[in-house]
Amino acid sequence: MESGKKKRRTEEENREFNQDWTESFAFICNTDGLPTCLICHEKLAHNKKSNLERHFTTKHTQFPGKYPTGDARKKAVEELQKKKKQSSSMLNNWAQFSDKVSVASFAVSLEIAKRGKPFTDDEYDKDCFIRASEELFRDFKNKAEIMIKIRFAIIC
Repeated sequence: MESGKKKRRTEEENREFNQDWTESFAFICNTDGLPTCLICHEKLAHNKKSNLERHFTTKHTQFPGKYPTGDARKKAVEELQKKKKQSSSMLNNWAQFSDKVSVASFAVSLEIAKRGKPFTDDEYDKDCFIRASEELFRDFKNKAEIMIKIRFAIIC
């Protein structure tokens, strides 16, 4: 091999995902621009038809027999896309909830830092609970009602 010869890089080839591959090989393009299999969720390194075809024919041998090219395959791929979208939306919901819990935790930590007391004073506990509730229910449509009930429950 010649030392002065440059190696070809696949990033320089400007390969793009072809939408026809979705129905043909059950692949979609993920947010990184890489092809992702709808059946096994494996990501491939490059947008090359031969790579997608090889993956599809070797790892999913029953799929073409079960869903031959045409309407049957189109429906099966659409169903797989719905499942993928649903699972990613569930993950997003969980991440948003997790953020709310973190913000509530920081709000309680701020109350603790302001008072510099151990977590045993009744008024102090109530204030922390109210601050955490404000953060947790921030996006709820009926937040005002919830907060009124919490404040009433704390007073009693």
